[in-house]
Amino acid sequence: MKDLSLQSSIVPSGAIYKEVVVIGNGPSGIALSYQLAGNLPFYNGNAHVDEMLTARLRSAPKGISIIQQDLPFLSQGLEGRSSNPVSLLVDALLHPWADQGLNLPPLVDWQYVPEYTIDHVVLGKSMPGGAWQTMDPNIVTISLDNWMELPGMPWSKWEAEFNRNKQRNPQRTTVSQVAAYYSDYVAAMNISDYFRSETVVTSVRPINNTDEGALWKVEGYDLTTLDPFTYTCRRVVLATGASDMPNQLAVPGENSNPDWVFHDLVAFQHAVEQLSNQVVETQNGVKCIEPVAIVGAGLSAADAVLLASSWSLPIIHVFRGAGITPDRMLPEAMYPEYHKVCQMMKKSSSSVPGYTPYPEHKVLDLIDSTSGREIYLSSPQGQITTHNVTLVAVLIGSRPDLSYLPTEYQDGMKLGLNVNRPVDCRSNPILVNPWNRSVVNAEEGLYAVGPLSGDNFVRFIVGGTFAVVHGIHRKRKLERCA
Repeated sequence: MKDLSLQSSIVPSGAIYKEVVVIGNGPSGIALSYQLAGNLPFYNGNAHVDEMLTARLRSAPKGISIIQQDLPFLSQGLEGRSSNPVSLLVDALLHPWADQGLNLPPLVDWQYVPEYTIDHVVLGKSMPGGAWQTMDPNIVTISLDNWMELPGMPWSKWEAEFNRNKQRNPQRTTVSQVAAYYSDYVAAMNISDYFRSETVVTSVRPINNTDEGALWKVEGYDLTTLDPFTYTCRRVVLATGASDMPNQLAVPGENSNPDWVFHDLVAFQHAVEQLSNQVVETQNGVKCIEPVAIVGAGLSAADAVLLASSWSLPIIHVFRGAGITPDRMLPEAMYPEYHKVCQMMKKSSSSVPGYTPYPEHKVLDLIDSTSGREIYLSSPQGQITTHNVTLVAVLIGSRPDLSYLPTEYQDGMKLGLNVNRPVDCRSNPILVNPWNRSVVNAEEGLYAVGPLSGDNFVRFIVGGTFAVVHGIHRKRKLERCA
């Protein structure tokens, strides 16, 4: 799909050419850079529990990387927690039978093959690790620790070589550990030179084919120096994740009271800590102050409930449904804290001291009046109640920021599975070709990986980046033969 009206042939004289520009330096961007730097997976002969997959792997000629093989053939019949076939394939190779609780050795080894190196740059707002560098460092991950690892550096090897302390729970880890792993990974895998961190991308536009074969122009600026930059490239890969812009309730007072209404768990945590440092009386172990209100029923909202509870603050918990059921991948023995919150949400207000659930309620208004800070709620029967509060945390999900794309694609419009709705990483991801992750409803050379393409777990994002690299090498081979 090519709209010449969107194209701009004006390229500054100082523009830098790269074959690939990656936007986003989280785990998707890091995994992609490692593979673009010439690191390829080779089947090591280990057997998979799926005998048919083992047979398909062993049928390939010896010494041929998986990147050079027939992905539809290798992926057939695989099932799992991703709708993308290559993500399922690579997950099966790296974490065989993980969903069945097995911790088996991988079926591939990674080797550096210099002639497969692709010149690229990875742009990111923070240091390598993306959103993992800005989240609350004390939160425990949903995924197991080895599910957070990237190709070529097992989590256990990192812990040993970098003298990282093991967590109390050997199967889960903290955000701070994950952030450290990703920073160390970029250095250990010798891909630091491909990263340009602390940058903001302001514009991505298709251009007329240049002398180098560039099809896209990427513009932005350095956050430290404020100096602008321009890259031209043949391919742009969107790897920005899903957490750039928090979802909002769209009610009065939501954005006019930033000192007590928060859309970010880290900011809410800082406010809770300041509030909790106040010396106040307690009754039945709960502080005698106005409650904090938490809006949402996801895991971030649950984290907020656990945070406020740990400081003995009274809580009003507002959510649309009747309660939440833990994901089937969250067994109670491994995730007791989330199951505890689920049980709290299902019980009556008198069951847990200091905690009052408001199921099937909606927020109507947030007001800072003469009588104090107030939240207005509407019950399923339409009854309106008013509650005095100290803080409000609105944690109802987030969406990607795609404002740098051409005007007709703002908010991801026309790019998702439903072209009439903005892109949402869970319900309306970008529609991509499953075998190379090129964006179906965009000009040639635009790709999407990670949550943008529906892979919301690190385990599966490696498969998406693998598909991109596979597609690039396949296209290169076709061009050489033409």
